[in-house]
Amino acid sequence: MVGTAARAGNLDPTTGLINVTQQVTSLSNQVTKLQSNGQTTKVGKFAALAQCGFGAPTQVFQPWGDPDFYSLAPGGDTGSTSGWVVKNVSAASDRDGVSAAAGSLVFTNGDSEAVTSVMCVNLNYPTLRFFLKDVGGNGKANLEVTVIYQGLDGNPHTLSLAQLSPGSAWQPSPIIPIATAFLATLSPSGTTPVSFDFKVHGLQKGETFSIDGIYVDPRMGV
Repeated sequence: MVGTAARAGNLDPTTGLINVTQQVTSLSNQVTKLQSNGQTTKVGKFAALAQCGFGAPTQVFQPWGDPDFYSLAPGGDTGSTSGWVVKNVSAASDRDGVSAAAGSLVFTNGDSEAVTSVMCVNLNYPTLRFFLKDVGGNGKANLEVTVIYQGLDGNPHTLSLAQLSPGSAWQPSPIIPIATAFLATLSPSGTTPVSFDFKVHGLQKGETFSIDGIYVDPRMGV
């Protein structure tokens, strides 16, 4: 499991999104160099684990002013953690009531963490969004969202995307760009494998975080 906190100044205090421009620019330059030489990214073991099927797209976040169509990610209904890696995370029947979630995952300890199964993304699957809530908190804890992606060397790498402080009722996360989706342009399959790591920081005694309804945007609003 992975996850490193954002450095001061890299975090947007309004959205909780982390500025990853520097890391993405570096990757983009490497991609351009490989493309100019007619090369493709190496395919590692991570890609063999990827599930490329998504649910039918719906406007699940329209009540919050987001008209884009999203598809439930593999395992995104959180009804089962098969294929996930979890630590001090339990399943609950409580859910947001809007999405297709069958239940929720509850983070109960300061080291609680959940890593999704591996899925395929590309430039048609550019963003991540899900539902979350905080019970018994004081606003100081946060949920770090990290993308685990196959690098150009074929090995898994990590990039922290957001640090979120949810409210006491179910609410959607901000729209989180999957910053490494563009690596699919260099892949022989036209997709690139990723998984998402959800890790809590600073939980107080008796406080819990919950997530459910994990979606990706499949058609950039079309």
